[in-house]
Amino acid sequence: MFVKEIKINLSTLASATTATTINIPINMEYQLVDQSELVKTVFVDTETENAINPIVDYEKTRFLPIDSNNNYINNLNYVLNLSGKTTYADIGFTDDDINYETERFKQTFLNLSFYDTDNPLTQNLLSFITLFPSLSKNDLDVNGKVKKASQIPLIFTLENPLLNPRGNAQGYYIYDFKDELTLNGDPKYLYMRATFKNSKDGKSTNLMTSNVALPIEQLINKLYTRYVLVRKSNGYYYEIDSTYSNNVTYSSLTNNVTINLYEILAT
Repeated sequence: MFVKEIKINLSTLASATTATTINIPINMEYQLVDQSELVKTVFVDTETENAINPIVDYEKTRFLPIDSNNNYINNLNYVLNLSGKTTYADIGFTDDDINYETERFKQTFLNLSFYDTDNPLTQNLLSFITLFPSLSKNDLDVNGKVKKASQIPLIFTLENPLLNPRGNAQGYYIYDFKDELTLNGDPKYLYMRATFKNSKDGKSTNLMTSNVALPIEQLINKLYTRYVLVRKSNGYYYEIDSTYSNNVTYSSLTNNVTINLYEILAT
């Protein structure tokens, strides 16, 4: 604010001078004073906060598999049926491919893609898991030798690393954003669609949850397996939903879960 200063020098006033006056104009310029703190609090801070994007926690956490009774799952078995082909020999692999674990065998894989919805028109890909074949003790005969390719099924078995540290645990856990779940709150759903890549012949096979050929318009309901993510007081867990699709089977005796996947067949 600008103020016009007027100085009066008493020495310039004549002796015995009276009725000396100073003219002050009626219209004075108005200006707010002492409002800087209010302006900063109400306007500047508010607008600054509006201009900053909300904080998003992108830290992921590990989800452990459980069943509907909250029991830990020991093994997850992804079992493939490619139009009746259920062994490695059926899809072109030789005994030497398996016995010597050739690159064409090791680079064959099952890809699990996870989406936020089962609607292909609006879904977003959230994550994926790539499962590679791994020979286990079940693939050995009584003499400890690798079985023939015709005796080794197309199964990707994932084992609890705490129970079997030397087993195949890649894909046993699921990793997702922890801030999207509240304690004992609503679950988060992931919809998994699977694809099998055969490095022996270079073919990719899309898989579904039914072993029955269906009209194309009905296939959309048979492409996904649903995973339910929850947060409990003692950690983060996921369950493979056996009510959403009929390809999921739990074994209460061994605490295993089997996920059957079939080559897409359309009529």
